[in-house]
Amino acid sequence: MNYFLALVLGLICGLGGKMQVTESTSREWVGGLQESGYGTDFQLKLLVKAGSDQLQFDELWVGDIHMKVRLIADPANLQTKEFKKGSQITVKAGLTYRPGPDEKIQLQGADLIQKPVNFKGEGLLGYTYKGHKAYLVIREFKKLEKLIYP
Repeated sequence: MNYFLALVLGLICGLGGKMQVTESTSREWVGGLQESGYGTDFQLKLLVKAGSDQLQFDELWVGDIHMKVRLIADPANLQTKEFKKGSQITVKAGLTYRPGPDEKIQLQGADLIQKPVNFKGEGLLGYTYKGHKAYLVIREFKKLEKLIYP
């Protein structure tokens, strides 16, 4: 039983703290047209303690909503996904609610998948370190001013 508890704590704490969250934000937005919908964008700025050859990011849970993430390793070259130990990187995710073909509002860009572990906080970042799945708890997202598009 103690081994299981240590494993779960290791997964939640991120296998030795391979990153530090320097900023976590969320921003709600509303489109100017009904078909544009509305949603929320999430952004994490991380100081990584391993390179991209060992550390990959793939998913984010906020509440019960699961999203795939996008990595920005170099803002000057958005195609680059490689980073080195000590780099500052950005991980982004978002969800959108839009009217579907039947005009009912539908969740897009995210889904409802059960969280892999229970956690106390606003978010859970899923990543892989040296082939092992791990999770980092995001205590809270600083809420930025809502964007209202014309």
